[in-house]
Amino acid sequence: MRKFSILLTLLLSATLLSFSQSTDSIRTAWGHLYYHLYGKGEPVIVLSGGPGNSCLQQAEVAAELGKTHQAILLEQRGTGLSVPTPMDSTTINLKSAVDDLRLLMDHLHLSKVTIYGHSWGAMLAMNFAVAYPQRVKKLVLACPGYYKFDAGFFTTHINNLRVRMGLHEIGRYDSLDKKIAAHQATKADSAEYNRIIRMSYIYDKTMIDSILKKIDVAPSNTTMQMLMIQDLSRTHYDLSKTLSRYKGPMYLIGGAQDALSFYTYELKQIHPSAVLYWVQASGHFPMFEQQKAFFETLHKTL
Repeated sequence: MRKFSILLTLLLSATLLSFSQSTDSIRTAWGHLYYHLYGKGEPVIVLSGGPGNSCLQQAEVAAELGKTHQAILLEQRGTGLSVPTPMDSTTINLKSAVDDLRLLMDHLHLSKVTIYGHSWGAMLAMNFAVAYPQRVKKLVLACPGYYKFDAGFFTTHINNLRVRMGLHEIGRYDSLDKKIAAHQATKADSAEYNRIIRMSYIYDKTMIDSILKKIDVAPSNTTMQMLMIQDLSRTHYDLSKTLSRYKGPMYLIGGAQDALSFYTYELKQIHPSAVLYWVQASGHFPMFEQQKAFFETLHKTL
């Protein structure tokens, strides 16, 4: 199964990364860290969400940035071709993810850089900025995820998804959730569960099929996701008292109808200097739902 996923990733990479100028990797103690370059000019590192999502999910953003900048699309450790050996808590954790960004910058001889991140990618970008504030020119965060792990946040998150479901969807969601928790779900069950959840993340439900193709463009790594979430929980992840170490510009681009937009509001409260833009008629993926408006806003931040 793992071999099939790698082959599928290679096939999709050949198509979706065809706009990149080059693909390369950095040899490490655990394997290879892959990245893709688009365009020329001032560098912008591009981080996809998840954790565990393929970098291909943000390939269109990287291609757009490559028209005016040099976009550096990172295959984060534990995703795509950047699969570590071993794949466990010693190789997949927040510190390692931050260290990989520093390694990438050192490898490309970048002393300071702009970092764009979507969802989990925004979380990683903020953590890097806290650890190495002097190496970040600006942060551009699209629909940023948690700035801390908090029971109240989790509850609001789930309730915001549920309130966007109809009665039928809520019933199916609860039923499938129990089957998954009991390890009794089939592949079809998991696909239906994913579709129900994704419906709550988008604004225009008629676009669900076309947007799902972009969201699930390549296999995500659920093992990486599980390990990273466990690490964030174990370390009591919380940027509320440390984000102030980063003094540079921060831009937030949120989907105005995103079920997770309250994260963006909360982040603005703890970092008041952040400049906030809203993209209307959009959920958690404005780069897909309202691409023209999103790209126009993205270029404003640069």
